[in-house]
Amino acid sequence: MAVARSQFLAIVGRNIPLCRDHFRLVLNLPTFPPTRPGQFIQISCNDVDPDMDDFPEIVWDPGQRADIHGLELRSPQAVLRRPFSLAGRRDESDHVELDIIHRVVGLSTHWLANLSEGDLVNILGPLGNAFHLPPPHGTALLVGGGVGIPPMLYLAGALRSHNAVAFAGATTADLLPLHPDSLGAEEFSRHNIPAILATDDGSLGFRGFVTQALEEYLDTRQPTHPTIYTCGPEPMMKRVADIALQREILCQIAVERAMACGMGTCQSCCIRVRKPDPAAVPLPGKDWCYRLACTDGPIFTAAQLLW
Repeated sequence: MAVARSQFLAIVGRNIPLCRDHFRLVLNLPTFPPTRPGQFIQISCNDVDPDMDDFPEIVWDPGQRADIHGLELRSPQAVLRRPFSLAGRRDESDHVELDIIHRVVGLSTHWLANLSEGDLVNILGPLGNAFHLPPPHGTALLVGGGVGIPPMLYLAGALRSHNAVAFAGATTADLLPLHPDSLGAEEFSRHNIPAILATDDGSLGFRGFVTQALEEYLDTRQPTHPTIYTCGPEPMMKRVADIALQREILCQIAVERAMACGMGTCQSCCIRVRKPDPAAVPLPGKDWCYRLACTDGPIFTAAQLLW
């Protein structure tokens, strides 16, 4: 089946500060292809030029300064698109709303943080594969750390008829990218999912790593037929994968990789995975090969990944 991805021009509906460095960006579009939790979009973090097809000729005389027109030649610009997981989606009667949660860490996210209502944003998507929901009798355990929390929020909305528990972690309380008024409780409780919040310094909720909170829960609650879903910093995801493999729990991981295109063209987001058949291509004779996070992922199982 052909991938229903394309470029779209979105309008900023809201741009809401969540904590010290994080923002929730709401993008409005007349229409957008169907999406599922775990998928992502690529955002062009530059001002949209309405005359982008009309490139003026550069006038330059030897010995004279060139008459430069391009904005990318006048000031620092983000040349490549940036990948962002979907934190939520709402299909209204006359438009679609997409939620993007990001942390300000560089040129591109600084541009996103300064967007205002009505600004235009060029996006590409939807991209990547998606989480597989647990069986009806199972329990979903959602483990998100920092900017890995957004796809857990979107997943929570798809788990209304399932048993689920969310674990959300950050270094400190003012870096937890959840709604500040409810200290994160509303984000998951509106989907009837209880949340366990963890901070490394103990400033909110469980004191320690979110992976430690997960282990304590598994030891004391012993959930029925659990499936773990996780996204966040790579050391955190590795630890979640180890916990799942040690306890023989199915674990789906949304990997984080730098992506230049998001469509498998640039080959920049390689990740090592196990091969079911070492004799098969690629790399016959090897029990591993490379896959692309953007097209083969970003969702892989813990049993697949070779970090």
